[in-house]
Amino acid sequence: MKKKAIAASLVAGCAAPLVLAAGAGVVGVGMFAGSAGSNEAICAGSSLSVIIDGELPAPVSGYTPRAMEQAAIIMTVGEAEGISARGQLIALMTAMQESRLGDHPSTFTPDGNGDAGVFQQRQLAGWYGSLEEVSDTAYAANVFYKGKTLTEAIPGGAGPKGYHIPGLVNVEGWESLAPTVAAQRVQRSAHPQAYAKHEPAAREIMSALSGVDVSIDQNEAGSAVCGDGSSTATGDIAAVIERAHTTLGQRYVFGGGGWDGPTRGGQDCSGLTTYAYAAAGITLPRTARAQWAALRSHAVSPSEAQPGDLIFEAWGRLGAEVSHVGIYLGDGKMIEASRGAAVTKISDARLSGGQFVGIARVPEGFTQ
Repeated sequence: MKKKAIAASLVAGCAAPLVLAAGAGVVGVGMFAGSAGSNEAICAGSSLSVIIDGELPAPVSGYTPRAMEQAAIIMTVGEAEGISARGQLIALMTAMQESRLGDHPSTFTPDGNGDAGVFQQRQLAGWYGSLEEVSDTAYAANVFYKGKTLTEAIPGGAGPKGYHIPGLVNVEGWESLAPTVAAQRVQRSAHPQAYAKHEPAAREIMSALSGVDVSIDQNEAGSAVCGDGSSTATGDIAAVIERAHTTLGQRYVFGGGGWDGPTRGGQDCSGLTTYAYAAAGITLPRTARAQWAALRSHAVSPSEAQPGDLIFEAWGRLGAEVSHVGIYLGDGKMIEASRGAAVTKISDARLSGGQFVGIARVPEGFTQ
């Protein structure tokens, strides 16, 4: 089973982040991470946005398409962190043993030891992170590769304040160890040799996912904290923001939504903004690129940003057109229909970085 490449969405759709070209013949591909579904997960902005520029391969060795996506995210995070193909192989073998790459039905429910996520990391206080964090495949992969430093001492935790729970890169000589031994040095499993049986399938998955370019959102997974979405907006802008909030959790559908609301069961980034601004009697152009073209003369600096301003971004290859838009809420937050999270959610406002194009204020009575 193959899915159509979506490179064209970088032009008019609602894409996100930094492109990682295939390196050493191995690179990950995927659509979204973790178990976003609760309001907490949506607000946390913890899902990693991953945009495909190529064909998704057929599932390998009985793993589901979702598991292939988890594998892609694990590999892509490894690539972003400078982890070699061997390290990515070890990570895949580990996640295959611990959770069948997320296919095991109990993956995102803590077991008797308090372990959860694709790597079955302990989500108790003083360990790897919250349940939401370890259930986020991007976060979990980063911790597997690089470990976790404790910021406070908690009774029953892994160690004192400042203690570093080792990740793969902290294992001395890990690159020369057998993959199953390196995995065990990180996981400390009761079944130290169990990882070895997954090596052939892990190599097959890596081969299947090779040769595909991906773009990923480098915002730190699980770092955003969702407030109540309040702002000092009044009048028409308050109506705009209120309407945008009514779509929180709405499924992401590329090309979906418009002035009358979600269509085809969802909305994309510009579908959200056109629907929200229709509450103020304003008809915005339908695509992110067209909105920026119409409003760039009303651009404001990040320091001047106010609730209701539109944040425009260009994710993808160098020189790509505007491909994403969100609505600034104030207090460092924005609401956006995120392809990576597959829903409309509240995120930290991205007011700088290579993807940042500009902020535009929609003037009163604006018409196309």
